[in-house]
Amino acid sequence: MALLFISCDTDNCDLSEYPSSPLSEPYAVQYGDDWVEYTYVCVDGYNEIYTYYIVDGCWEMYLDTQYNVLCN
Repeated sequence: MALLFISCDTDNCDLSEYPSSPLSEPYAVQYGDDWVEYTYVCVDGYNEIYTYYIVDGCWEMYLDTQYNVLCN
């Protein structure tokens, strides 16, 4: 399991709505009060989970990749 932190830039400081999906249509989306999670399955053999949290007034993105043995 790998965890990648991508820092906030000024484009992600509009807290009136959730950030857009970082790739095409996600497999699943989950929403919380101060977070949103986009899940993609079988991206180059991995599942990728992009989670945005509100930190210091901006959305910050964290990427979690998990190897998926079921991907062809």
